[in-house]
Amino acid sequence: MIESFLARMIWWCDLLCEGNFLFKKVGRNISANNNATQFIAQLLKITFRRYLTSTRYAVFLLFLVYSINSYAQLSGSVTGTTDYIWRGYSKSDGKPAFQANIDYTFSKGLYVGAYGSTVNFADQGYQDRSNLEFIPYAGYAYKLSNDWRFNAEWARYIYDGKIFGQVVDYNLFYFYTHFRDLLTANVNFSENSYQQNHMSYSFEVTGRYPISNALELSTLLGYNNQKKVLTYDYLYWNAGMTLRFSRNIGADVRYFGGIETAHQHLNVVPHWGFEPHVVDHRIVFSLTFGF
Repeated sequence: MIESFLARMIWWCDLLCEGNFLFKKVGRNISANNNATQFIAQLLKITFRRYLTSTRYAVFLLFLVYSINSYAQLSGSVTGTTDYIWRGYSKSDGKPAFQANIDYTFSKGLYVGAYGSTVNFADQGYQDRSNLEFIPYAGYAYKLSNDWRFNAEWARYIYDGKIFGQVVDYNLFYFYTHFRDLLTANVNFSENSYQQNHMSYSFEVTGRYPISNALELSTLLGYNNQKKVLTYDYLYWNAGMTLRFSRNIGADVRYFGGIETAHQHLNVVPHWGFEPHVVDHRIVFSLTFGF
């Protein structure tokens, strides 16, 4: 049974990587001639053709077998947003972005997943520009009590091309503390952010308040120490509300703001060209479909 499932999945992935495929799920057919499926095909091409060696592919299959045997919970989502804002700056040059996420949660607290988004770093004029960001991740969650939860996570930020002419794939390590579903504190760092030979770190605190089962208010305050990599450090925040039309469909409207708190003088450290300015005050709309 498992072998048949794996063989079928590999066959579908081969079709996906060739760009000639048809998704089949719960009796619904989705044509390949649309942006969403082309986007997913590109993500799989990044994964299977460029970054997964045969050993990593075997590990991936072992994870899949383990998840099937452990009755892992599978969830996922696709999102359209008017701007991809990340830690005080835009990764889509202020333009709309399409995003997707899939996540396996194992019975023992382990989880693995992958996230993808279209990107635009405003580096026109450079060859082999990145258009996609792909983030495989793995972590462990620990529940101390009904009120307190903790989790640690590793993520790898992978791009399908270069940013300002440089290969910038890098690791990021996260540590979360959760108080119920109301408050989350997050500390994260990279040992070599954007492959610029400098460490970076960030702090974030997120608060949530459910008005009803369908409506939730939330806010975030964060600090991003990146001046040796991106020229600036950022203090940033957002506030907004999420409306759930059903269990699997939600809309979010959010205000983003920030300030630059420090600046790295370019005559001290040679810079690579990516100098994103802090997000100016703007409203972002997002629509998410999940399963």
